[in-house]
Amino acid sequence: MHRWQRAVAVASAVALAACSPFGGSGAPVRGTPPSAAPSASARASGTGHVCVGSHGSRRVPSHGLVSVGSRPTGVVAVWFPGMNQRPCRAALTRGNAVLARRLAKDIRAAPKWPSGTFNCPSDDGAGARLYFQRSGSTLADLADVQLSGCKGVDAPGRSARWMTDRLLRDLSSIEPAPWRPR
Repeated sequence: MHRWQRAVAVASAVALAACSPFGGSGAPVRGTPPSAAPSASARASGTGHVCVGSHGSRRVPSHGLVSVGSRPTGVVAVWFPGMNQRPCRAALTRGNAVLARRLAKDIRAAPKWPSGTFNCPSDDGAGARLYFQRSGSTLADLADVQLSGCKGVDAPGRSARWMTDRLLRDLSSIEPAPWRPR
């Protein structure tokens, strides 16, 4: 193999790894943080009412791991209730730059979600969407955190990361009362 052929092969492998869901971190996914919490609703079920929120980003073709920038100026967290949570409503909290940077670091350090099939008992749908604000921009880097069942961190079009104890602990400082352990 000639030197230029090896160079092309190496460059191709690097480019494919960057685009692969099994490669490194993807570019942050961006969205506009809400100014108020979205609605959640109690819906009738066979035995009563089930709380239903709308969040999450799983089952989307992925390109790289969930990632957020390293120097956010703040974080907005939209908390979505689990199906049996009372009161049945979403909540919005905010954190300063110090907390946002710590959470961003926690996400980037979390390991890739393992491959395989999982059974996630006790998954009631509770979660939070985190918007990492950036200086001079109305768009924020976002990450979805699943707080029950097989806990993980994902974003639209990105491969999930495994939830870490450190991320849960750091996130708890802005967790609203209904989401705190009793």
